[in-house]
Amino acid sequence: MKMGTSRQRVRQIESRLGERYGAAEKPRVDPLDELIHTVLSQNTSDTNRDRAWSSLREEYGSWEEVLEHGAERLERTIRVAGLAQGKAGTILRALRRSSDGGSPSLERLRNMSDEEALDYLTAIKGVGTKTAACVLCFSLGRPVMPVDTHVHRVTRRLGLVPDRATPERAHEVLNEIVPPELRFSLHILLIRHGRETCRARTPACPGCVLLDLCPRVGLTDTDA
Repeated sequence: MKMGTSRQRVRQIESRLGERYGAAEKPRVDPLDELIHTVLSQNTSDTNRDRAWSSLREEYGSWEEVLEHGAERLERTIRVAGLAQGKAGTILRALRRSSDGGSPSLERLRNMSDEEALDYLTAIKGVGTKTAACVLCFSLGRPVMPVDTHVHRVTRRLGLVPDRATPERAHEVLNEIVPPELRFSLHILLIRHGRETCRARTPACPGCVLLDLCPRVGLTDTDA
């Protein structure tokens, strides 16, 4: 698919999804909060992520306090999100790396280029490209498009990225073909579309606003 054709399709897809679901919105939050919130969201439901986040904020008065009390208490606090041991380790490593002898903070990212900020974040064990991209997109307002499970699935079905593309490869492709001004809105809209219409096992193809643009109509993630 040629670049010009890809971008034309992307604009058409974003426009239709915007008409279907409304304007894409997400409150901008502190970058360290966004990082930890996104870590909690890995491999779990939004409900369990939010419950773990609430428990975390109720249990501790500051990120310094999280560091002081260590892994065991943190694991108990966020257990509802699943994979508590791994997530606690990632959170603690992020807090240590971002403190540098002071209070944990990722405000330094504002003075970095997109590439530098992504490198800084992904150097933390347990922080992948998607998590780092969420911080840049949602906290710093950078034109970076995160690729979560919904975005990955829907863009492969639409043929925007190769069918066998890994999330990392999908990130590279989408951040090349999606115009910078559409990366935030398309990310949000594709998540909404993936949850409500282009579901993994039961896609609602007949009522899909992208029906005529999709080469995989009727196919699910279990189909060959």
